[in-house]
Amino acid sequence: MSSLPPFVGPEGAETRLWERDAGGALGEIQLAVRRVLQSIGSPDDTLLCLALSGGPDSLSLAAALVRVALCHPRPWDVSCLTVDHGWRPESAAESQAAVQCARDLGFSSAMVLRGESGGGANGPEGEARLLRWGLLARAAIAEAKVQGKARAVILTGHTLDDQAETVLLRLARGSSLRSIAAMREFESLDCQTGLPLRFAWREEDSGVDAAVDLGLARPLLGIRRELTQAACEQSGLVAVNDPSNRMEGPVKTAAGQPLPRAAIRERVMPALAAALGQDPAPALARLAGQAAADDTILEMLAGEVFWEVLSDEPGDGEPGDSVKLNLKAIEGHKSRDLIRYSAPVLRRVVRRASLLAGARVDSLTEAHLRGVVGLIHDWHGQGPLALPGITVTRRGNFLEFIGRSSDCSDGSSPESRSD
Repeated sequence: MSSLPPFVGPEGAETRLWERDAGGALGEIQLAVRRVLQSIGSPDDTLLCLALSGGPDSLSLAAALVRVALCHPRPWDVSCLTVDHGWRPESAAESQAAVQCARDLGFSSAMVLRGESGGGANGPEGEARLLRWGLLARAAIAEAKVQGKARAVILTGHTLDDQAETVLLRLARGSSLRSIAAMREFESLDCQTGLPLRFAWREEDSGVDAAVDLGLARPLLGIRRELTQAACEQSGLVAVNDPSNRMEGPVKTAAGQPLPRAAIRERVMPALAAALGQDPAPALARLAGQAAADDTILEMLAGEVFWEVLSDEPGDGEPGDSVKLNLKAIEGHKSRDLIRYSAPVLRRVVRRASLLAGARVDSLTEAHLRGVVGLIHDWHGQGPLALPGITVTRRGNFLEFIGRSSDCSDGSSPESRSD
């Protein structure tokens, strides 16, 4: 990988680059990044951590950050983090090249994070994702503490095309509205795993670090993939094209098949475009946005209902704690009859209670939630129900979620999870 400065100008002009539109593809990306940084807030207490793979998406994001973050009158502190999965012999050299490119562009902090993902139920791609996010999260937290920052925000180069592919993956797996919402522009992250807190075992306080708040931003989520390549060319940057992202690449599933995302990118999306006579990516991305908006409203309503029907204060979330819901709660002169709520709201109430009681989020499926909703809407003495890590029992007008000390996962595929 080689790089050239992404801009030229008279002496001192670089201090004003943050407010100048670069024009062309880089200009579009610059504007998107500037808008996201304005939403993040102040550079005084926030460290930006760019997840730099060396590919065109993250490299174009780096070029834009030079203009709007490093050359700002109040410059942001930006650390570049590159993860080397060690999948290919060339990956070590490519990771070092990405770090050197970051330094050439003007980033003072750039490092390689190395780890090796083993076999697991999530397949090579899923295990690598878990490893990558864990490494990024811990490195971002550590770097923020060193620099005395109260907040760290990881920036990734996910594009509109990545969003569309994610929606198709989730649709094929029969996931929920929450899952079809796919990637969000902003997320709060678990400080240990790097996973969104909305997927955490305990949504209220999972992974909170007393010293540093961890977030995620995806500035390019509305940008097309071809634009990032054009921005790299405009900036004089040569990106790495990882063969692991291709169907014929070196990384396969446990069954020896191409990785699902690579197959969707190379086969499904072109086939959809040919069948529909138009590019399906923008519509799929809009679907994700609409699903996210609807899910947010449903989550807010479910949160209000949950705390109103919670019978007792929950314990500390350890296995064996009990969470009890009053199906006919009375607050003052107001009756909160849980039975009258629709299934979408009830599933979210049940999910909150299940996670608080110690259910395993990686095994909790939509089918589990529907089963518990059946205890509310259509109870005729059935139960108790065994969910991953907990037991749910109805006794009269009370629904009790009891954690089990042993791992009672039923082996459900993570592809059908409730998230």
